[in-house]
Amino acid sequence: MPVLRLPATAALLLTIAAASGSVNAQTSVPLQLEWESPTGTKTCTFTTDSNGVTLVGGGPALKAKGAFGTTDCPTGTTTPPTGPAIVNDISTTEIPPTTTGGAQHTISWAATNADSCSYSGTFPSAVTGWPAGVACTGATDCATTRNVPITMPSTAGTYTFTLTCSKSGFSPVSSSASTTISSGPPPAGCIAPTGLTRLLSGRVAYNDGNDRNNIDLTRFENVFGHDNQGGSNRLWPGTQNINQRIFIPRNNYVSLQFTVPSNFHSDTRGQYRFEETAPSASVMSITVSKACGDFNTTPTSPMTTKCILNGGALNSALTWGKTGLTARCQLDPGQTYYLNIVHANLNTITTSGCSVASCANTIQNQNMNPSTNPTIGWP
Repeated sequence: MPVLRLPATAALLLTIAAASGSVNAQTSVPLQLEWESPTGTKTCTFTTDSNGVTLVGGGPALKAKGAFGTTDCPTGTTTPPTGPAIVNDISTTEIPPTTTGGAQHTISWAATNADSCSYSGTFPSAVTGWPAGVACTGATDCATTRNVPITMPSTAGTYTFTLTCSKSGFSPVSSSASTTISSGPPPAGCIAPTGLTRLLSGRVAYNDGNDRNNIDLTRFENVFGHDNQGGSNRLWPGTQNINQRIFIPRNNYVSLQFTVPSNFHSDTRGQYRFEETAPSASVMSITVSKACGDFNTTPTSPMTTKCILNGGALNSALTWGKTGLTARCQLDPGQTYYLNIVHANLNTITTSGCSVASCANTIQNQNMNPSTNPTIGWP
């Protein structure tokens, strides 16, 4: 694109314009413009109309309407330069208005026409994963989409994340979002009744024929996020329609922690279905709670009775969906929960429904999305 430079005489005229608001108002003005052409520096005469050169909106920009001369002037048309823009900005779909300590979120962004972008923030406590300083340099680098995974600290307060992008000759643009932690992370201790033991690791058999021992049974993805193709375990909601058997000894329970993604789509929904009673357990109870080992028959807010499957028989299920789907266990984006499983009726929870040393009834992680969005939110 041609670069125009004003010689000293034109610069003097523009200095006068800055002081007076116009140059030779109501008089045609010839401007001598030097421009860097592909073959060297050339001088071109641009003649304004009778309005001369005026300030735009009080300055500092100048405006002139007229015509270029026929000698040594640029020809053709050019696209005017545009300023920086954050095209996938930080928004509440990625950072929820409220969150909890330990919650995980991913912030995605990209910018166009930017020379550089930088991260900043105002935090009561450091946020793991959120960078500081320069994020990118150059238009190509800044236009590359970035995914920034963060983990919230336990310190209560308001956390503001900011991304700022700049380009020479233009004002910087920024995108910000704030989230509030009202309390610390979910309690580390479990609240299961005396007489029950949390099973921390053990054996899981998957429907692809894999049978694995020493699985960490404190995390949801290790059970319901198993990848049949051999890839990494998938975070909640996990792998759709996977069947698995957790081998749970008598008077033991499993509590699987998971965090709902901050971009949880309203059409993403599913259920944990008690698919098979064999071997040797005719009853199973499942709860979703903010607490580990929560087998109470009365839910604690914000959970509802839809988050409790008490003494489920064959083909019974606990269904879940986003807040607003009142017929299901309602889950909030960015929040951390526990999926609690025991072979017993919750009313007589210390009386095991497992008739042998260890039972492994099949549970299916079933996709229940509507036909309009059959796979959205699911891997």
